Amino acid sequence: MTITAPGRDTHDTRDTRSTDEIVAELLGQPWVIDLFTELEERQQTSLELAERVLRHVVTNHVFLPFHAPMFPLAVGEAQGGRLTDLDGNTYVDAHLGFGGQSLWGHNPPAVVDFVREHAGRGTGNGYLNPIELQLGELLSELIPHCERFALLNSGTDATNVAIRVARAFTGRRMVAKFEGCWHGTHDVAAHNTSFFAHGHPRITPFPEQGPDGIAPLSAFSGVTRPDLLILPHDAAAAGALIERYRDDLACVIADPACQSWPYVERTIPEVTEVAHRCRALGVPFILDEVLTGFRFGTAGAAGRYDIPADLYCYGKVVSGLGLPLAAVGGRADMLEVIHTSGTPLTDIGTRTFVVNTHSGNHLSLAASYASLNLLREAGPDFYRRTEAKVDRVRDRLAAFRAETGIPLRLLGFGAFAGTFGFVAQESYDTYREFGAAVNPIGPAMLTLMLRRRGVYTLSMPMFYTGDAHTEADIDVVCDAVTDAAREMGRHGFPFVLR
Repeated sequence: MTITAPGRDTHDTRDTRSTDEIVAELLGQPWVIDLFTELEERQQTSLELAERVLRHVVTNHVFLPFHAPMFPLAVGEAQGGRLTDLDGNTYVDAHLGFGGQSLWGHNPPAVVDFVREHAGRGTGNGYLNPIELQLGELLSELIPHCERFALLNSGTDATNVAIRVARAFTGRRMVAKFEGCWHGTHDVAAHNTSFFAHGHPRITPFPEQGPDGIAPLSAFSGVTRPDLLILPHDAAAAGALIERYRDDLACVIADPACQSWPYVERTIPEVTEVAHRCRALGVPFILDEVLTGFRFGTAGAAGRYDIPADLYCYGKVVSGLGLPLAAVGGRADMLEVIHTSGTPLTDIGTRTFVVNTHSGNHLSLAASYASLNLLREAGPDFYRRTEAKVDRVRDRLAAFRAETGIPLRLLGFGAFAGTFGFVAQESYDTYREFGAAVNPIGPAMLTLMLRRRGVYTLSMPMFYTGDAHTEADIDVVCDAVTDAAREMGRHGFPFVLR
């Protein structure tokens, strides 16, 4: 691997050390040691709590494999676009619950009051509640291309259930997915997912691509290999593979845009072409809008770009207050396989089961209804406000790049899901080209540098926004990310892979 740092006198010098050697040298530099020391001192209560929690519970997001933050933060209070940790440090929250709370921020009063009202008189889980009709009608209004919905708990649930519905409906087993797309953590999704979970492609090469697609490769230990077809990011080649295996395929699943290749000018045409090919071949197509849903308008990327699908998956901003909720919407005849025929004995062998004890929890439904109802009332103005904030950030970064030569960019789509990153080009033609260009060291370092400057992200420099952030918050984020990159540049940080 060769790494260079723009703006250095040795701009053309090739660094031939391994990544481990580069990281070891970086961690020993005084400025990095000072950063770690400062964060450890300012977050002592958070670090102590994380250590104690880990003795009993291993599933908190600060303990995630692959992307756990080096200095986990424990939240004491959160309101709007800001949070305060247990040590009293206040941050602009750019993470916003993986974007799940990016519409209105933490604890918007109208949503809190609506949920509080239902908490005092509802039944929790396992019952039919009027709020389910209210939410169902609202979802049908906002997402008119979906005939019915299944209400679930998480984005992983949604994609897993959509695949099961397609298998039950078609009687086939094989699933096709595109390389690099993150569809959750179930066994299908665990294969050939984002390159971040597999290791950087300069260290762990991409699997071989042959006439039968791309070799399946699991990113997680302990998973089984389902009947899978891994598609390349080439609409013609993917379409040919789908046609060859049409009699075996239960479905094809894809997302309109993903964080591991965040260029809608590339992904939308590809996905749209494949969706139409699936329709012509009679292969069910699942559009994963867990990340993109409600970010291109209330009808999502499907509505904005007219992408046809049989089933659509939603998560993240479909919830409110961070309460678990996800949905699968789409064709009524396909979703028929997961509800009763009316006579329980005739369901045996003709229906499938996807709900669990907490599906349709009335507090989650209430939070979702209140949050999405605010979005309906806000209308297009919400998206205009958000897009103006994103344009402001991008304009600041463009001026920064012109001044410094440091390739700091805001990578993402819609209103708004993405990350800050260091990549040399404005766009990349292929997923693999982009993956190879991403500096694997940069995201973690930038995250910690932002923490020092009062901007919180979990483990990567994520940036989600909406009405959660004020104009002042946006200025804080812009100042923090440019100042952090400037400091990294002064210390000769290797921004670009060569």
